[in-house]
Amino acid sequence: MEKLYRNTAPKFKTVDSIEILGDTKYTLSNNIPVHVINGGSQEVLKIEFIFDAGIWYQESPLVASMANSMLNEGTSRYKAAEIAEKFDFYGAYIGFSAAKHDASVCLYTLNKYLPETLEITENLIKESTFPQKEFDTILLNKKQRFQIEHQKTNVLAKDEFSALMYGKKHPYSNIFDESEFDKLDIKTVKEFYKSHYTANNCKIIIAGKVDQSVIDQLEKMFGAEAWPQKNEITKVKHEILLSDENKAFVCKEDAVQACIRIGRPIFNKTHKDYTTLHLFNLILGGYFGSRLMQNIREDKGYTYGINSIIISHLKGGHFVIVTEVGSDVCKDAISEIYKEIKKLRDELISDEELNLVKNYISGEMLRNLDSPFALSESLKGNLAFGLDNSYYQSFIKELKTIDAEKIKALANTYFQEQDLKLVVCGPEECRNSI
Repeated sequence: MEKLYRNTAPKFKTVDSIEILGDTKYTLSNNIPVHVINGGSQEVLKIEFIFDAGIWYQESPLVASMANSMLNEGTSRYKAAEIAEKFDFYGAYIGFSAAKHDASVCLYTLNKYLPETLEITENLIKESTFPQKEFDTILLNKKQRFQIEHQKTNVLAKDEFSALMYGKKHPYSNIFDESEFDKLDIKTVKEFYKSHYTANNCKIIIAGKVDQSVIDQLEKMFGAEAWPQKNEITKVKHEILLSDENKAFVCKEDAVQACIRIGRPIFNKTHKDYTTLHLFNLILGGYFGSRLMQNIREDKGYTYGINSIIISHLKGGHFVIVTEVGSDVCKDAISEIYKEIKKLRDELISDEELNLVKNYISGEMLRNLDSPFALSESLKGNLAFGLDNSYYQSFIKELKTIDAEKIKALANTYFQEQDLKLVVCGPEECRNSI
């Protein structure tokens, strides 16, 4: 038996390339595209119906999220309680989400109960009835959550930062007043549902143990059967209104801590510099061992956590650093954040740190793409940009070519201090921090 040396760390191996289970594309008879990721050892399926029915397409606040939330609240055949009981009986789960551009209905089911669970899913997608009582209850719950969330400094700071990035009325900001809950009527929401949850506005992603019978059942319920279909989907444009202001303060006098957001508009994942940006972000504040964490948390003790994030939207994007600190150290924390960015502009990163972060990115990517369900989630994000999951193989290949000079060049191109916008939300004493 080989002896174990527990005091010696295992050797790490550099990820040179990754093998990713690809998708197979089918088309239903009514032209709905179906992407299949066939894999896994269990007889389970994840089927996601994705519609261009996100915030981008609504004409007034709350419409997209309410339309999506109401799908589960009653249909032509079932009441809300019956839907929940049936999915529970079959050991299935149905999830709903409305994002910036798309909205989805996601079914998790055992293969042997697919005919039963898919029939219920078909009914709630095609024939939701939008009962008034359930509408009023969901809207009230959303209003109460809104009231609670907008007492938090991080939410107030996020809204102000989004307004600087995109403008208050842009769907990527999604900023609205509490009064919008009282203005919303069920007729508007139902009309949105009828015009956007249609066959020619849908794509489907299936992951798990998929055979021809699964495709046949999809064809029967969502292809061959009648389903309302518009002739044309209206194209919607929204103009980004980047603010001339670079700093903003939001007073929250009863706040225990101050929330800081520092960032700028940035390109999305289709840009030629995105892989380098991704690497820059990890080094600065994208993981627990990042420079911001080492400085602001470990060394200075100003915060429990600090992160930098890249948000890649279909029509834009932004980079942001987020943290919450004591009001007495707010100004010092901001100063240290700018110092760390300046170091990346002025100094070359060491080979040791560069290789560490590259290996971290590769390892995380392997971990996040280790199952058909995870791959389907990644595919959903990539399809919107006209990509598939081979994107990650190209990403790893390019990652290997990035050196310290390239990171420094990117920092100097995109992260000059005058390009960064700063938002602080906290008590009045923090105003002088900006």
